Amino acid sequence: MDGNNLLWVWREAPFQIKDRMSTGTAWPKISIVTPSFNQVSYIEETIRSVIMQGYPNLEYIIIDGGSKDGTVDIIRKYEKHIAYWVSEKDSGQTHAINKGFERATGDILAYINSDDVYMPYTFRLVAELFIAHSLNWLTGIQSRLVAENVLSPKRDAVKLFSRELYRKGYHVGSLFGWNQQCSTFWSSKLFDQVGRRFDESFNHAMDIDMWIRMSKYSELVSVEAILALMRLHADQKSRNINIAEVEISRKSIAYGLSNYEYRKLMFNLYKVPVLRKVLRSVWCKGDGRYLVWNVREASWKMATGYVKIVQ
Repeated sequence: MDGNNLLWVWREAPFQIKDRMSTGTAWPKISIVTPSFNQVSYIEETIRSVIMQGYPNLEYIIIDGGSKDGTVDIIRKYEKHIAYWVSEKDSGQTHAINKGFERATGDILAYINSDDVYMPYTFRLVAELFIAHSLNWLTGIQSRLVAENVLSPKRDAVKLFSRELYRKGYHVGSLFGWNQQCSTFWSSKLFDQVGRRFDESFNHAMDIDMWIRMSKYSELVSVEAILALMRLHADQKSRNINIAEVEISRKSIAYGLSNYEYRKLMFNLYKVPVLRKVLRSVWCKGDGRYLVWNVREASWKMATGYVKIVQ
């Protein structure tokens, strides 16, 4: 592993954050779960991207599936920074995620896979936005780590999310697109509303299933900032979105989604500029909220816009 590419992760000491927020209140507890299995090449950078932020109220949980490649040695190296970890055989990634969240007690929750990384400011920014704007669900700009660990924002990714479109099933990969898992955070309250469990019948689309369920209760707000990086490599599990879409299709009726062919038709009609305005008034407004940096006021401001199709 070459640690020279993600320089901030390899700092000697964590960033220093004040013990209390600028308002004088305590930082909300953030719980992060990392499911892991035989990721010795990447997991150290993942762990360090969590703990080196210096966030004052962090609960970090790692659930390893019994790795035999040296992963456990790396986890032990950082165990004083980890609230709980275990390495034992499990039933797969989704089971590991659920085992982690069974122990999570944070106000704000997320999970990051053992080959992805957070940005150095992520937890501080997420906490500030959740408190200042009373958020339940937040996501950042979809971004990736590519060859030589180059940061690469996903050009064709949707940057705005409509609760109505999500509830109807249009935020899937081949239509408007879903939010990036490692860049998404949610409140404990929202997690309670959806039963605090990921569906273990899913091997690839457990996150998308969760997003659809969450959309029944809350709007997903996006922020014009990079919160995390999904690493692209030959062995990653999430390379093929088609598998995820097939899994999601199994529950279309249970979700109450429109027929997929109908959704595809409406999506294609929405792409025609002259029809878009009509569709917004008679079919779906397609609006969503996002946070943008206001330079003059030096603060994040909430705005509303329509979901756009990136050609």
